[in-house]
Amino acid sequence: MAFIGRALRINLDTASTSTFDIPSPIRELYLGGRGLTAGLMYHFVPPDTAVRSPDNPLLLAPGVLAGTPAYATGGFVATTRSPLTGNLIHSWAVGDWGAALKRAGFDAVWVVGQATAWLYAVIDNGQAELYPANHLNGLDTQQINDALMAEHGADARVLTLGQAGEKMLPYAALVAEGRYLAEPAGTGMVMALKRLKAIVVRGTRMVKPADTANFLSSFKPITERIDRDPLATAIRDYGSSYYVDLAANHGAITGRNGQDPEPSVMPTTGDYAGEIYDRGCPRCPLPCYHDFATTNQPRPEIEAIVGFGARCGLQSPAAIIEANQRCLRYGLDPNATANAIAFLMECRQRELTRQYDLQWGDEAAILAAIDAIATKQGIGGLLSLGVYEMSQVFYGSEQFAPLANNLTISPLDPRAAQGWALHLATSSIGGDARGAMPWYEWLDTIPQWLKGNDDHQPNVVNGKPERLIWHERFVAGLDSAGICRRLAALAYQITPKELATILSADIGKSVSPTDLAKVGERIITVERLLALQWGHSDDLSTRWQQQPLTSGIAANQIPTLDTLLTKYYALHGWDSDGIPTNARLAELSIPEPDSRPWVTE
Repeated sequence: MAFIGRALRINLDTASTSTFDIPSPIRELYLGGRGLTAGLMYHFVPPDTAVRSPDNPLLLAPGVLAGTPAYATGGFVATTRSPLTGNLIHSWAVGDWGAALKRAGFDAVWVVGQATAWLYAVIDNGQAELYPANHLNGLDTQQINDALMAEHGADARVLTLGQAGEKMLPYAALVAEGRYLAEPAGTGMVMALKRLKAIVVRGTRMVKPADTANFLSSFKPITERIDRDPLATAIRDYGSSYYVDLAANHGAITGRNGQDPEPSVMPTTGDYAGEIYDRGCPRCPLPCYHDFATTNQPRPEIEAIVGFGARCGLQSPAAIIEANQRCLRYGLDPNATANAIAFLMECRQRELTRQYDLQWGDEAAILAAIDAIATKQGIGGLLSLGVYEMSQVFYGSEQFAPLANNLTISPLDPRAAQGWALHLATSSIGGDARGAMPWYEWLDTIPQWLKGNDDHQPNVVNGKPERLIWHERFVAGLDSAGICRRLAALAYQITPKELATILSADIGKSVSPTDLAKVGERIITVERLLALQWGHSDDLSTRWQQQPLTSGIAANQIPTLDTLLTKYYALHGWDSDGIPTNARLAELSIPEPDSRPWVTE
């Protein structure tokens, strides 16, 4: 049974819960997970819904495969209109919270309203209740996770805010199970504005696929590939930090907020080796999250390593590990945090402000700044605004603000890679590479099913729109199906044909790779419409779009966005301004923006 067909509505205005049936056209067109939340946003949320309004919903949904016996299907997506950017945002997390929600009897959670005091929700096998959360105030995300599991059982799964959420930070992050950040930032503040501290889920009803035997056997070639594939081994050993050295080999790691083509101290993948233990998702044959055995601290992801390292100038891996740990415990998005600190450092370097003593590479000052952000004290009052708001404070700083559509960009420098730059500029959520995860540019050898007639190397322009669109459709399909995007896109261990086979066995209906690509294109197009209605434009800040690096491997390169966008728009079936045409909408069974039949009044 792939679809339960039921969603939970939490109304914090009335401190009540109810259920509703998800319209079958929504389920059929968008499947689950990211597709479901994007479809619900497009069809049910009026375009003029204000970002900070209690009516701005927070939507949470696992994919279609969640709750089944399959591995790597327990994650979820959170979706809303972001206070950080004013636009659409998705935040993704792995773990088991999404699977627990599905096993509890729901395809999605829709949260609206605003409580008068902090509450938390408990969803237990189809039933839901709200409880006072005052006893959780002041605790960090791991402490809240432990407290709520002690109260509601070891088989409960907890999604929570930390102290950053209590302070209503724009880049507060949700944290699942005390370990897995939902990134990028934006959804955490909406949950905080609603004064919903946490959502505890307990689900014990395993979801049975339509064809269990074929469903389970369809994972066999994937598991076998993982056992022998060198890239899978590297991701198992290093997680996303494996890409640090690969990106450095192409000149994509730049220092001091992108000023230095060659950072004085270059972070390396080997800096984060050592004795580790797995913290991966249940039953996954490719565990890609790890904690250090000696300190029990999480190994940082590439965003924290490059962000706090090269971008902010931290030289000590131990300091970067500590910075990452503080973000996790406070409930802060590491990429947004590192970018905010690096941006303010450059503002001070340029004497746009003399108020704060924040120097490049100052370990004590950077760690203290993270503490201050989480509490909004001292320098944290300014840093907590985020890069976009700070760029409005310091005249002339917009040109070096690390932003695309008001969201801080992923830390690998887009001037080094044409496809990466195109994605950061066009992504409907803003400048974060997690929208389509086009990691292929950094690889020396790409998977066979990605090979084409064009060179995949980062500095090559030809073929990059086609490759980006392939990734957009595939990753949107992954997210709607519910297979881990890190397994399938970071490690490239699942093919479109394999994903279609798994989905067919689960829902009991034949799904081809072409069908799945069309679902992905539909999701991308609906996200594009949502982003455009809230002011999206396809560009990067001046430094990353117009100012080439002066030395190093990527010297004299800048993104050729005009050329790339022309081809990208045409391939998507959009007009010359990047607006989906009515013919394209009809082909994808998407109602035109002004005639959405399910929009509420």
